[in-house]
Amino acid sequence: MYKEIKPSEGINNLIDSFWTFSKNKTSENFKVLPDTCADLIFDLNQNKYFLSGIMTHYQLTELTTESNLIGIRFKTEMFGSLSKIPLNETKNLQVELSQIFPTKTLNRLNQLNELGTITDKVNFLESFVETTFKDNHRKQDQLIISVAQNIRSLNGIVTIKDVAKSHHISLRQLERRFKSYIGLTIKEFSNIVRYNNAKKSIATLSETSLLEIAFNMGFFDHSHMTNEFKRISGENPSYFR
Repeated sequence: MYKEIKPSEGINNLIDSFWTFSKNKTSENFKVLPDTCADLIFDLNQNKYFLSGIMTHYQLTELTTESNLIGIRFKTEMFGSLSKIPLNETKNLQVELSQIFPTKTLNRLNQLNELGTITDKVNFLESFVETTFKDNHRKQDQLIISVAQNIRSLNGIVTIKDVAKSHHISLRQLERRFKSYIGLTIKEFSNIVRYNNAKKSIATLSETSLLEIAFNMGFFDHSHMTNEFKRISGENPSYFR
C-alpha cells in the first residue's frame, strides 16, 4: 500500500513529500509518472538505497507483497547541490547512492534500518535532510533554483530565450548549468511542468473543455496536448478527467 507523508514545516521548502510502500496484498506493476522530482528510495528488505532520477516519461515498476520501501521526494532543483555527479547522468535511471553521496553520508543513512516505526524513520530522514542541506548549502546554484521556480510559477509556458534574458545569463551558459544541476534541459523540464499542470486542470476543471485547457496550457491544439500526454504518461488526456 502506497502512502504519502507531508514533511515538517521546517523542511517543506526542501522536499515535496515522504512516501512509503509496504504490506501490499498482491504484486503489481506500478506506473510512475514524471513530476520533475528525484526520489531517494530505501529498500528496507534488501537493505539497498538508490536514487530514482528525474523522468521524462512514465516507468513501470514491479512491486511485490514483500516490498518494503520508504522514499524522499525532492523537487530536483533542491537536490542538485547534494549529488556528487551531474544529475543529467541520472535521468530516467536508478543509481546506487554510493555514486551520489560520499561515504560519510552513506554511513549516516545506514542507521535507518535500525529504527522500528515509520514515524522514527521519517523523523530520522527529516534530520538527515536538514543536516545534509546545511552541509552543502554553498553548493546550491541559486540562479538555477530561481529559473526552475520561475518555470513552475509560469506552468511551464516559457521560452528559453526569455528565461535567459530575465536572469541576465547567456543562453548557452544557462542551458549547460540547468541540465547539469536539474538533470533535464529547460525544454524537457518545462514540458513536464506544463504536462502536470494540464493534468491537474483536466482533473479539477470538469466543466472546461479539453480544447480550452490545451490552449490555456500553451499547446497548439488538442492534438498537440494528446501527443504530449501519450509520450509522457502513456495515456490520453481524457484518462485523467
